[in-house]
Amino acid sequence: MSKTSGSSFKPGRFSNLDATDEASEYVSYLEYTGTRLRELSRARYALLNLRPGDQVLDVGCGLGDDARELAARVTPGGKVIAIDGSAEMVAQARRRSEGLGLAVEFAVGDAHELEYADAGFAACWSERVLQHLADPGRAIAQMVRVVKPGGRVVVFEPDHSSLVIDAADRATTAAAVQALAQSIRSSWIGRALFGLFKESGLGGVKVIPTPIVSHSWHDTNALLRLDATVKAAVERGMITEQAAAQWFVDLEQRHAAGRFFGCLLCFAAVGQKP
Repeated sequence: MSKTSGSSFKPGRFSNLDATDEASEYVSYLEYTGTRLRELSRARYALLNLRPGDQVLDVGCGLGDDARELAARVTPGGKVIAIDGSAEMVAQARRRSEGLGLAVEFAVGDAHELEYADAGFAACWSERVLQHLADPGRAIAQMVRVVKPGGRVVVFEPDHSSLVIDAADRATTAAAVQALAQSIRSSWIGRALFGLFKESGLGGVKVIPTPIVSHSWHDTNALLRLDATVKAAVERGMITEQAAAQWFVDLEQRHAAGRFFGCLLCFAAVGQKP
């Protein structure tokens, strides 16, 4: 297997991060993915249609990167309230925001039961959070509830079953993709966003596909942690250890030859409250 296959990282643990005693590994993962996807995030901020003085809710803030950038966009007079289900993530976000003079407030909160009054926010933002929730539809309904009429809800989510990787062993590749999807609580959320937004009563719903293309096996593995996923698949008997080892060798060789190809399809969804 790959050199990091001894890791205990499991994508599904983001659903209850405070239950693990290895939060530092998940912090490092969010630091990497946050940097890797930063420009994509910034490109979606315009969908919120923010103005100075607006109050914005960031649901599932993680390390607070988006919250800090959004706070700068609603200055002067505006504010970002950022929540996360993990106390560790909230503590990290607070520490990283100290001394910056930004109008941003972090708190532990449940996306399924937002503790805010109806129609209190100009917009609501959420990125790569719904995939980890038990009931993404309820979370979207809660976001709609707390947004003012005319306000927008913007979310961004991957669809893990859409992952494609060019590899010689198709059966092992298919099993790896299946194992990845099974490790995420709501792995089909990307393709479900349009229906859920419409169901929640939002108008003008648009879903924007965003393919994340990679020609680096190392970057793809760091982004999706396929080493940990395939290790779990071997343990569950989905893939033999020999097939997994050969699969990794093939991908490393493709990377070294400059012919690795991988692509994960993600979706940004935006809707306006009537």
